[in-house]
Amino acid sequence: MTTFSIKTAALTALIVLGSFSAQAGILHTADGTPVLTAEGTPVLTGTDGAVNCADANAPVAAAVAPAAFDHERVVFFDFNKSDLTKHARHQLNHLAKKSHAQVITVVGFADRIGNAAANEKLAFKRAKTVRDYLVAKGVKAKKVEVRSLGKSAPRANCAADLPRAKLIECLSEDRRVEIEFSAAK
Repeated sequence: MTTFSIKTAALTALIVLGSFSAQAGILHTADGTPVLTAEGTPVLTGTDGAVNCADANAPVAAAVAPAAFDHERVVFFDFNKSDLTKHARHQLNHLAKKSHAQVITVVGFADRIGNAAANEKLAFKRAKTVRDYLVAKGVKAKKVEVRSLGKSAPRANCAADLPRAKLIECLSEDRRVEIEFSAAK
């Protein structure tokens, strides 16, 4: 994610030019995407549309949508769970059959709800669950590398003020394991 530091005057100019707009106290891009600080919090505006001074000098994450998922190589999980769903097992069965002579990197992720240490542990447990399943289906264990990025690489862009149930639903793309293939070493 690209970040940049932007001053109040520059933000005001961009709002006037139509590159950004202030909606419901949060700065948005022209397409309605909330602008986030590098820490992932929305850049707030006052009732007049001016950027709050505390956010004016904060590094701001570039509002660029992440690339689309290759859904064949992404397994999703329920909230706070590391169990494979029926759909996930079906996907992994297919991937196990075509993984011969390749090295597989299994990367676990979690949503932003909860503390960083717990999310790191959960993301690793999800990745390990996927690795164990692939090994049980005949993939050589030495060809599967497991990593965890916890909540450090979110895909979902959800408002901070959503009710908990809606936030959990919105963050579903962040509860995942991505499976990467590379040539055998």
